[in-house]
Amino acid sequence: MIFYLSLGVLFTIYALDLIWLVGVAAVARSAEVASLLRKRSKENSGKREQARLKKKQEKDAKKKELQLQKDTDKERVKAVADIAGVTNAADGGGGTAAAAKAATGGAATSPATAASAPISSARYIRPPAGAVTVPGTGGGGGGAVLGGSPGGSSEFCSTDADSGSSRDNDDGDGSSSTDGDDGLARAEIITGPALAAAGHGGGAAAAAAAAANGTTAITVPDDPWSGCQPPKVLVQLPMYNEEAHAAAIIQACCRIRYPRDRLLIQVLDDSTKEAVRQRVDSAAAACIEEGHPVQVMRRDNRSGFKAGAMVEGLNRVEGLGYEYCAIFDADFSPPADFLEETIPVMHRDRRLAYVQTRWAFSNAGQSFLTWAQKVNLCFHFDVEQRARSYLGWFFNFNGTAGVWRIQSIHDAGGWQSDTVVEDMDLSLRCYLRGWDALYLPHVDNPNELPCTLSSYKTQQFRWLSGPMQILIKSFSNIWHAKDIGIGRRLNAFWFFMRYVLFAAITVGVLAVPPVALWVEVWEWSWPQIYFIVSINFALAVYLYVTPFSIFYLFFSVAIGYFKLWAMISGLLGLEKSKTWKVTQKFGAKQTGGGLLHRIHKPYALETCLALYYGGMAAAAGVYGSWIMVGYCGLMTLVFLAISFGDAYM
Repeated sequence: MIFYLSLGVLFTIYALDLIWLVGVAAVARSAEVASLLRKRSKENSGKREQARLKKKQEKDAKKKELQLQKDTDKERVKAVADIAGVTNAADGGGGTAAAAKAATGGAATSPATAASAPISSARYIRPPAGAVTVPGTGGGGGGAVLGGSPGGSSEFCSTDADSGSSRDNDDGDGSSSTDGDDGLARAEIITGPALAAAGHGGGAAAAAAAAANGTTAITVPDDPWSGCQPPKVLVQLPMYNEEAHAAAIIQACCRIRYPRDRLLIQVLDDSTKEAVRQRVDSAAAACIEEGHPVQVMRRDNRSGFKAGAMVEGLNRVEGLGYEYCAIFDADFSPPADFLEETIPVMHRDRRLAYVQTRWAFSNAGQSFLTWAQKVNLCFHFDVEQRARSYLGWFFNFNGTAGVWRIQSIHDAGGWQSDTVVEDMDLSLRCYLRGWDALYLPHVDNPNELPCTLSSYKTQQFRWLSGPMQILIKSFSNIWHAKDIGIGRRLNAFWFFMRYVLFAAITVGVLAVPPVALWVEVWEWSWPQIYFIVSINFALAVYLYVTPFSIFYLFFSVAIGYFKLWAMISGLLGLEKSKTWKVTQKFGAKQTGGGLLHRIHKPYALETCLALYYGGMAAAAGVYGSWIMVGYCGLMTLVFLAISFGDAYM
């Protein structure tokens, strides 16, 4: 009775934890959508405001143009009247009619008569656009220029014969005068520094000032650096014999938009294959020739594995003013706006130790195996990471596609290589020091999923044995952390207890056949009924948050035993759990050949489990427990399929 009751409680806790995470993730998603809608509404309001200002500017410019035209016409009439007065004085009164004719474009007087008039009496004005020449007046050219300069020159000076001085309409410093001697208002154009100065008072003030002066103001986005230089960013690319991706990741990082004088792309190449080294050097040299800041670093040994390489890289730039460090594994392809989306967020919140972005998958549709991985990882990022980030709970950095604040790395003791999940280890130490973290679900980073079962199991072994190493290392540190409250300590503890819960459920399911046959013989009492209800409840929740696929369900159950073995290895400190083995990725290359070439020696663990369930099926048949015969027989087939998984997955 105790066995079924205990297992039922474990399944219930597991299901409730899933429901809690899914619910919080839904709330977080709703908050993200609301924030996005507010952002778009603000952008639309800004666009409408810009359109309104532009329309007002056009209207004001048109009004000013009409007013300028009216003033120009008045000046022309006045100038003609002045000329007519001079002519009238010279010829005894006949100039009035001539001036009237001149105003309408007709001949006004003879060149000789006009030439005899004193030039000091004529009032010349700075030529506006579209000068008009009145025939029959002026100098030897036979016409008076009204609103234009002689010979078409725009540098016309009015001359006062009485004072004998020459006065230019331009100021002595070369800038245009706003008001001329003729009383006409000049259009002032704000360009360059003047527009920037207007912008200091805010976008609306700058737009209003520009509108008042007849110019078009461009709304500039808020400066995320508060008028200072962008912070210096280090991009680290740790790699080891990444033949398929070594060149591609260097080129992808060189496409990231960021000021080149504030960026350094550091290739931490621990490769031992000469061909891979040459590929790295060639890609780096090509990027350097294009003006990208790329640095290649190599070590004599792999001490500390990935963590050791990143420590060496940070030591190389110590004291050079780098504030942030972005990290990418070789199979990733960061978007061009990666730093534009992440660095400003960290720059605004000085308590953020790191930001983690979402993984996307370039080969998710390649096989059933890659599809199943995509389902698991999408749940991890879209539910677990999103929910924990939203609540302010502990969630780990995923080792790649994120940005660290270098100050927080040093504050927490730096990268350490005593576990095979250095990313989770540093994340926890920063959390216990009081630092925060943020997950950015809208920044996608495509990467390649392991396409063979062997490479997938290599990855999963490290991902499951590492947290157990941290649990042993940091269990006491969590409870005695002085920089965080009891609530933050409890949720950090629960983060690791979820692994223990998963292991307990897996062991319990493995023990069900012998217990039901020989220890607590099955009978329909309330503990057994509760066990059946709880396991179905957990399955319903699990299938709700993942695709409703029987094949996926059985694959997850079967691979769970391998994960259990990895966790036991980490707890016991076995030598295999201490080795940082790189997950093999193939890029665009095709793997394997025909079916005969892909058949391999069966995996030992899955073969043993197939024999175990086969024996339980036979024993159940002897005792006449036909439901157990069906369950154990089905699990036998599942484990046989997994044991030869590389042949067809």
